[in-house]
Amino acid sequence: MLPDMGLSGASKSRVWIFDLDNTLHDARPHIFPHINRSMTQYVAGLLDLGEEGANALRDAYWKRYGATLIGLIRHHRVDPGHFLRETHHFPELDRMIVARRELRSVLRRLPGRKIVFSNAPGQYARAVLQA
Repeated sequence: MLPDMGLSGASKSRVWIFDLDNTLHDARPHIFPHINRSMTQYVAGLLDLGEEGANALRDAYWKRYGATLIGLIRHHRVDPGHFLRETHHFPELDRMIVARRELRSVLRRLPGRKIVFSNAPGQYARAVLQA
């Protein structure tokens, strides 16, 4: 929650900001492994690498830039939209989401505006929230 900064009127209402993955649902068991496999396949196909080489390159970009995608953009002119669309296909998303049943009612009781943050593609974020 953002602190009260001494603002008056409507500006004083509470705003809650939530990260999508691993906050509103647990992405570790199914979602993140799927994304990691998809990213490795993308890099392997793009650069004609085997799985080991693609993983090594992803790891190097992660360590150097904090994200595989940044390295792919800087060194291989990858279109970020294409990369995100290709690596975030979830034919069985509803089955992959691990959520707490009571979360919806807890969030509804929070007063104020709720904002969800994610660095994932919009269609993925909307699908997760819908589920």
